[in-house]
Amino acid sequence: MMEALLRERLLTLAGCDDARLSDLERLQIIGPGHAGYAASDVSRLQLILALQDAGIGLDVLAEGLKRQIFSLEFANQLMFEPVMMTEALVLAEMTAGQLDLDMLNGVRACASLPPLSVDQPLREDDVEFIRLLTECIQLGASVAGVERVLRVFGHSVRRCVDTMRDLFRAEVEEPMLNAGLSYRHLLEISAAKRLSLQRVGFRMLFLLQRRMLEEAVFDNIVGRLQDALREHGLEPGDEESLPAVAFADLSGFTGLTHEIGDVSAAEKAARFEAIAQRLSCAFDGRIVKPLGDGVMMLFPDAASAVQASLSLVEQSHLDELPPARVGVATGQVVPRDGDIFGRTVNLAARVSSVAGPSQTLVCLNTRAAAEAAARGLAFQGLGAVSLKGFKEPVPLFAAQRLAAG
Repeated sequence: MMEALLRERLLTLAGCDDARLSDLERLQIIGPGHAGYAASDVSRLQLILALQDAGIGLDVLAEGLKRQIFSLEFANQLMFEPVMMTEALVLAEMTAGQLDLDMLNGVRACASLPPLSVDQPLREDDVEFIRLLTECIQLGASVAGVERVLRVFGHSVRRCVDTMRDLFRAEVEEPMLNAGLSYRHLLEISAAKRLSLQRVGFRMLFLLQRRMLEEAVFDNIVGRLQDALREHGLEPGDEESLPAVAFADLSGFTGLTHEIGDVSAAEKAARFEAIAQRLSCAFDGRIVKPLGDGVMMLFPDAASAVQASLSLVEQSHLDELPPARVGVATGQVVPRDGDIFGRTVNLAARVSSVAGPSQTLVCLNTRAAAEAAARGLAFQGLGAVSLKGFKEPVPLFAAQRLAAG
């Protein structure tokens, strides 16, 4: 069992000043036990400070506790790895890492972290962040490069944690409230589940990141070795193995939003994204990014892209979603920061914009590569179509499966 904390130690770990703690004690919102402050008082005090910063006055907080509208007994179960304040100062850590404040805050902003001041005490994770940043720079990474990576990290992780929060609210808290549980009992009962789900979520996120990083490392090494072999004439280039990009979305989604409301429409969009995620993976592809009512997908070759696209249209119909439409283009792409760019991407987007409901449209080289690599596909020529951003009309083909037998 952790020893009781002295008042000074509690103030340091929670990042609180003596005057604010004295006000809380005066209103009997928090106070020491017979042996002093408990370790759980750190999280409790941090929560109270957050409530204050959110605009809840101390008198209102005290009245809520007095009337037992809620309690703060669950506060020691907020995070399974709670973060404390340290006595380390920004200036000392910057000096040790040979960093300057403007650069540090610029990097932090890219990761969606708040700015720091020179004389500010640091959280435990802020100390580690500064030291990891220093290590990256010492290993040769540029500040601009680190910023690019952290910008993607910040956006992706924010989406992950927001989704975890939404899951907890919808799957754990809302059923309890609907069953008539009070907010006080809700917060107390759900605390243990919160910690368990946090552990599961963080571990799953780590496993997925490690798995995807391994795939990315091997993909990069294989690509470099193939380039080396081609340069020395040991492996001929295969135009049929060029990557393919597919844009897919739900037809008439804007009208659907007006018809059934934003929430219901968003649920259908989420189901469509989940189907696209499953099918793209089944055909060795991946979702590059969601697009609200659609997705952009990347596949290793045209045949995989067309097969996945046709399956996506079919499955969307089976799941009673609005008709899906897909545009596919094949060619080189320019990867950057987890996204892809270039003419192939632009072409796929334009092709999808002219596709009709339940239709998969492809360009000429996609049709040729898919026909050469896969059986069971048929393509109906639609003639050359004018596409925004392309000077010459582009020949398009509607893909479909051949009837069995």
